This record gives sequence, C-alpha cells and structure tokens, in this order.
Amino acid sequence: MNPRRYQSFTPPGIGSEATSYSSRLLSMLHRTLTCACLTLCALATSTINAYADTGDLLVTVTSVENRPLTGSTITIESRAGDEQKAVADSSGRAMIRNLQVGLYRVTTELQGFVRVVEPSVRVVRGKIVPVEMVLRRSRYEAIEEIVVVAEAIRRDAYGSVASTYVDREHLRTATGGGGDVLRALDGLPGLVSGGEFSNFTVRGRGPRDNLILVDDFPFDKVVHFDDSLGEQDDISGGGRYSIFAPNLIEGAEFSPGGWSAAYGGRNGSLLKLDVAKGNPSPSASLRLDLAGTELVYDGPSGLHDETSLIATARRFDFGRFFETIGEEDIGSPVMTDLILKTHTRINPANEFEFLLLYTPEDSERTVANVLHSVDLEDRELLNTEQDSALVGVTWTRLFGKDGTWENRAYFRDSEKTSREGEAFPFSEPVLLPEDQVPTREDILTLKEAETEIGFRSDLSLGNRWGLFGAGVRMADLDLEFETVLDGDWIRYEYDAGDHRPAPMARCSVLTPPLTTSAFVRSEFQYAAYAEQVFEAPRWDIRVGARYEHDGFSAGGRVSPRLSANFGISPTTRFSATAGTFYQSPRFLDRARAPENAGLRNTRLDHVSLGLGREFGRWNVLVEAYYQRLNDLITDSDAVTGVATNAGEGTAYGVDVVLNRPFHNGWSANAVYSYNDAKRNDNDGDGKYAPDYNHRHIFGLGARWEINERWQVGFRWKYATGRPRDAYLLHSDVLASLGGPLRYSQEFINNNSLSWDDFHTLHLRVDYRRPVGPVDLVAFLDILNIYASPPSDVLEFNPATGSVVPDDGEPFPLIGIRFEKTW
Repeated sequence: MNPRRYQSFTPPGIGSEATSYSSRLLSMLHRTLTCACLTLCALATSTINAYADTGDLLVTVTSVENRPLTGSTITIESRAGDEQKAVADSSGRAMIRNLQVGLYRVTTELQGFVRVVEPSVRVVRGKIVPVEMVLRRSRYEAIEEIVVVAEAIRRDAYGSVASTYVDREHLRTATGGGGDVLRALDGLPGLVSGGEFSNFTVRGRGPRDNLILVDDFPFDKVVHFDDSLGEQDDISGGGRYSIFAPNLIEGAEFSPGGWSAAYGGRNGSLLKLDVAKGNPSPSASLRLDLAGTELVYDGPSGLHDETSLIATARRFDFGRFFETIGEEDIGSPVMTDLILKTHTRINPANEFEFLLLYTPEDSERTVANVLHSVDLEDRELLNTEQDSALVGVTWTRLFGKDGTWENRAYFRDSEKTSREGEAFPFSEPVLLPEDQVPTREDILTLKEAETEIGFRSDLSLGNRWGLFGAGVRMADLDLEFETVLDGDWIRYEYDAGDHRPAPMARCSVLTPPLTTSAFVRSEFQYAAYAEQVFEAPRWDIRVGARYEHDGFSAGGRVSPRLSANFGISPTTRFSATAGTFYQSPRFLDRARAPENAGLRNTRLDHVSLGLGREFGRWNVLVEAYYQRLNDLITDSDAVTGVATNAGEGTAYGVDVVLNRPFHNGWSANAVYSYNDAKRNDNDGDGKYAPDYNHRHIFGLGARWEINERWQVGFRWKYATGRPRDAYLLHSDVLASLGGPLRYSQEFINNNSLSWDDFHTLHLRVDYRRPVGPVDLVAFLDILNIYASPPSDVLEFNPATGSVVPDDGEPFPLIGIRFEKTW
C-alpha cells in the first residue's frame, strides 16, 4: 500500500469534532498522570529506613582487539571527590569492593593507550556491577592530555564521524523513550524518532529502510503491532512497542551511512543492538505496569561457574486495561516477550553465547469495540495473530596476537495472519444490539510465513598494513505469503492512478481476480566480504567490497566500500566515506502480485565528508552527504498490487551534533539536520519529495542527576512538515448502486504540498531508592507536555465526509520496578 494514500491536508473550515484511536489513548493515559505523581511523591517521602549497604564494581579492561590489558590503572571517583585506585590483574580485571551506593566516575589508563573515562556508573547495594573499559592505542605522543569517553571507543573506529554508540544507561533513561530502546535514539545524526510509533527514520528514508541487527543476528520483528492491514498510518508507522524490556540492551551502535562491507540488505541506516550479558551477582526485578507485569533475572546461571544468564518475561494485556478505564473502542491487543541470553567463558580464548527471542502477539477489534466508538466513526474489524522467534548461538575465538574469529548460527521463524472486515458495510451506521449489527468479517486475509536457517562467520586479524577483515553469510529461506479477498470490496480512499471499475468512478473496488495472490519461494542466499584497513600515525583508510546473492533478484551484486580518517590533532579528525549499498524489496511487496516476483534490489550510491572536534567537555560533529538512488520501487496499485523498479532519486544534506558527555552531574545534546531529497517515478508526474523528508530538524536535550536518587531531563524537538498529497472529496459515490450515502477521498497528486511544522517537548523524572530489602526504581516520562497537535494525522469518515485533524495531548509513560539483589 502507498504510505501517502491516506495522507492529506486540512481544508479551511474543517473542525476537530472527532478523535482518533491514538488521541483517545493519549487522553486515557493522561488520567493516570495525577496518580503517578502522587505515587512518586509518596515514595520519595517514605519514612521506611533505607539500608545503608554497599556494592562492588568489577572493572574489565581490554584492548579493541579484545585482549586483557594487565597493569591498567583504574580510578574510581565519587560525586564528593573521594578516590580509590586499583590495578588490573593478568585477566584485565579489578574488583573494587565496599563502595557506598551512588554514582561514580571510572577512569582507566595505561602507558601507550588513550585514557578512557566512564562518567556515570551506578553502584547498587549488594550487587557486583560489571564495567567494561576498552582502550585504544594512542597515535600521538602527548597521550596524557587525551581523555576519551568510553562510548566513543565502542563505535566504528574506521567509519565516519557520524557513527555513534549509545550506552545502556542512556537507552534506559532517555527523555521521551519511556524505556523503549527504539524511542530512545533522539539526538543521533540525521535521525527522527516516531511519536506514537516505536520507529525511526534517517535522512529522509522510511522506517523499514533501516538495517537492524540483534547481537549481529538478522531479526526485523523488533517491534510489536507492526500492522499489515488497517489504517494506512498504522501500516506505514513501523510498530508500537519494542520487544525489549528496559535495561535489556547493553548498547546500540548507529551509523547513518558509509558503514563496513560486513553489513548489507538495507541502505537507510545501520543499528546494531547488543543484548546485555548476565551480571556476576544475582538479581531479580518485578516491573508493574497498568497493562501487565514484567519479570527479569540477571546473574549467574547456576549451571556453570563461568556462565551468566539474563532472562526477561513480560505480558501486557491492553484490552483488559482499556475495559477497566472505559476505552473499549480501541480493541484488545496482547503482547508477550520471552528473551534469554547466556554467556559462557570457556577459557581465555573462547566464549560461547546463546540467545532466544520469542515474541508472540495478537490483536482483535470486534463489533463490540465498534459500538463503543464515538459516533460509530471507526467501523474496522481487525484480527491479527503473530508468532516470531529467533534462536542463535555465537562462538568467539581469539587467536594469535590480535586475531578474532566469530561464528554465528541461527534459526528464525515468523508466522502472521491478519484479517480485516467492516461493520455497516452497506448501511447507515446506527446504534444497534451487537448481534444485529450488519458486518462483513474477514473480507481481506493476509498470511505471512518466513523460516530462515543461517550461518555467519567473521574473521579479523592484524597485519603489516593494519587490520584485515573478511566474512561469509549463508541462509536458507522459505517463504509462504498469501492474500485472499472474499468478494468485491469498495474502498473510499484511493489514488487517482489506482485501478477503478470505470474511469469516472469515485471509489476503487478490490476484486478477487485482481487482489488475491500467493507467493511461495525457497531460496539459498549468500554473501561474502573482505576489507583491509591501512593504518598510519595520523590517518587510516578502509577499503572493502561485498558480494551478495539473494536468490530472488537476478544475478549477484558487488558493493564497494571506502572510508578514510585523518587526525589533524588528538582532538580533531576528518572523515570521508563512499560506497554502494543495495536494499532488497520487502517480501510483502513481492507477494502482492505475480508481476512483483522479479523486482530488483534498490541501489544507493553514497558519499560523505565529516569533521569531528573536541573542545573542553564538549564535542561537535558535522557531516555532509550526497546519495543517488536507482531502481526504487514505485508505490503499487492498491487494487492490483503491481509495482515496478522505475523510481530514481537523490538526497543531500548535512548533520550537526553538539554533545556534552556526562560530567559533574549533567549532560546535554543539540542536533540539527538538513535534508533535501527528491524522487521521480518516471511516470510523467515529475519529481517529488519522499514521504519522510523533513527539510529541517532541530533537537535540544539535557539530563541532570540531582543526586544518587533523583534524575531529571528534557528534550525539545522541531521539524518542518513532511510532504503530503492534495485530495478531492466526492459525495454520494454509491448513488448509481442504490447504496447508502458515502463520501470518498481521492488523492490527486504526489507529495506536492507539505504538512505544518511540528514541535514538541518531553520531560522525564527518574527516581531510585532502597526500600527495605528491595530497591525501588521508577520513572515518569511525559511526552508532548504542552499538547502540541500532530501535524500529519487526519481521520476521514466515509459516512459523513468529515476530515478531522488529531488533537494533541500529553502522553505520560510510567514505570515502577522493584529489584532484589542477593
């Protein structure tokens, strides 16, 4: 379906009498705000005595080649300025015991290496908190003057200055994130995160153009309720909730472009999510949510002395909650997440990891929900069931002086069935008993089944020029997709170019011969890459190439990659990247029509120039880029589903990010992005701006740790309006059929206009304290605190012809967790 199909603008005189699902959900959550504030205040003033216990830090120091750095000096500094020192042993470890509960600064240094600091580490009572410090060899003589924040070492050292690493604490406490890792990425170069959706777009590309890896395994089902049927904003939105519990992701490595030849398949951006390893000391937590509960265990496995385990189990039943608070019209979405990871240190040279993700969900909207909607305006009947799972194992072996060999085997399976129907399909909507409401159920059924067995191997080792890397990817993929239409179905929102039963018809009609389709394929996919880093005292160049064959598109493809860095000084570097990146069509696109089976991969050619500069406690990055796209998939006809590779386009822009890493209790971030993108479907309509092209984006945020218990933060965002289609409204479109009064909405051009600019403010408060034998961890994250209306959400009602903008309301996200360590 066309993401623009249901976008439109508000003509003069149209009011805001109706309310969408999302705004009613916002209103519902707003009712909980007072209760949450009272709860936090009561907990903060509690007279229960906190146990004045202590905790320990286990610091592990390694090189970027993952070798222990014996003799490293570790300095632990409290907020009061008190210091303790320790020296890493032969395994690169040092245990610092009996530290008072609170926040500490950890600094690690060793002769010949850049000094690294972790600015905010929390000591938890009775718990051994692991801290991993990675040191990089210095290229300069005055190494005592260089201090690097730990997260800067973990990003791609040979990529562009825009490559970024986000650590676990930031992902957990990011303002506006609400504990959802995919909502916590604001402030990264070129990135815009969705409002009510758990997604993000980068440099004008869509939310499904991003390559997301979980522990380097391919798994694209990282969000719940990523709808395939229903309203268009739900289909194109990219999902509602991340599958990951807060604090489960150890870190996220992000690149907006120009990444290594090791990665392919998508060309919008690269996001690598690392699931946390189990803690040395055992702990368990219970999170209470208005929709359900969440359990987490983090600690030793109990099966093997060198095996740690982290496991989460949660189930949220939003339908039951909606009934409780009187919002029955929304439906009954239910989601479950079971995630388990083990890490085993076999010996100093070998490690083994096991990862399990099981994330089923189901959602239903029935006639009972329709009867609770305002003025019976939302008459969709929906039913979706999905089972998704990933099982993966990783073996990492260190060899020689600096060699690393990683092998991953995995099994991925996903089955999803979506059904859509409607109430009052050919009659005026009126209040009736539930069993008397006329319905057409399961008009359109979409089945999606994917099974994949794969193997990935990566080798890296040093040589006389620098660092060599190579790897292979193999996967056996089975697909079964089916679209079944049960009889003709009139659609009242359509593009002017969609197939219609007659040239002058004012609606489109889905018909079984044109809409029903099936796509069953089994293919063996493989890829291989190699790259060499040439290193010198002040510069490095990475040259690589990737060959991939996906089995669906004819032939194979070679993707050259190049990146270079030049250090003017210890605090200033230039970067340049260039390369070709291919993106395979979505399986849904291939399955919509037999003609789509041969769709080619989209090609993106990318170049960028960047500058990174540190000054005092601040750092700034500036990167300009240019992209050329070919073989873009054009929007398919809503009736026939036929799409082509006729599209092409360009994009250029600049990203600027100013960061103040955490120091003396506070951190700050400001980001500006400019993006000018154009597309051309070569259909005679000329060039247009793509759907997710925000010409200007600006964001500003800060975080302040008041003390070891309280933390506050804010984030303000502004973006110019996305492109939109103009439309025409037609009345009494069923007159020739003798049907009831119905209106239709015809979109008549391709993104020739723009939505209004958008801005919003988020505020967050985090609180932590010991309460008896447990620790209380709570947050209140208020999105859109001054109720700025969304600029690109409208609701069209075919029964009345009204087109109503969504109202903006505050959106409070609340989390309360009880944690026990033993």
